Amino acid sequence: MKTLKFFSLMFIAFVFILGCLGARTSIKNQSADDSKVTQEKLIKNWSDYDIWFKYTVIAFDPKNDDKKILVGNSWGTVKDQESWTRIVKENTTSNGKIDPLWSYGSMTGVREIWGPDNQFYGYLINQTRDLVNATVVDENTVRLWHHYADFGRP
Repeated sequence: MKTLKFFSLMFIAFVFILGCLGARTSIKNQSADDSKVTQEKLIKNWSDYDIWFKYTVIAFDPKNDDKKILVGNSWGTVKDQESWTRIVKENTTSNGKIDPLWSYGSMTGVREIWGPDNQFYGYLINQTRDLVNATVVDENTVRLWHHYADFGRP
């Protein structure tokens, strides 16, 4: 039995170490020094992006680059002006900020998705308590993962 525990712990440690060695991604808030991309600019220039959304997350993947953001089957996408206008109308406050009807907390500002070698992939807006991360698929592709955090609710 001790041998089984030892090999189980070694396997877990091995998987953890492998995970730490791989290419990294990060989702960062924009720095004050950067030229700010605002929610309003993203809403207005929607046609420059492939837009993915799920519950309280919206991802903007620039169309004019060779980078790609992948998402799961449960994410929706914006295909036309009519759909985008409806989504914005239903999920935007009077001051122009994105705030989905189904959110239970505040939304983040515009965040940036960065891949390995400091490569930019796109923008993200999400509810502050949601767990959103990105993983590397290949040198030009990242996959977004969203986990809705439902803390403190009955």
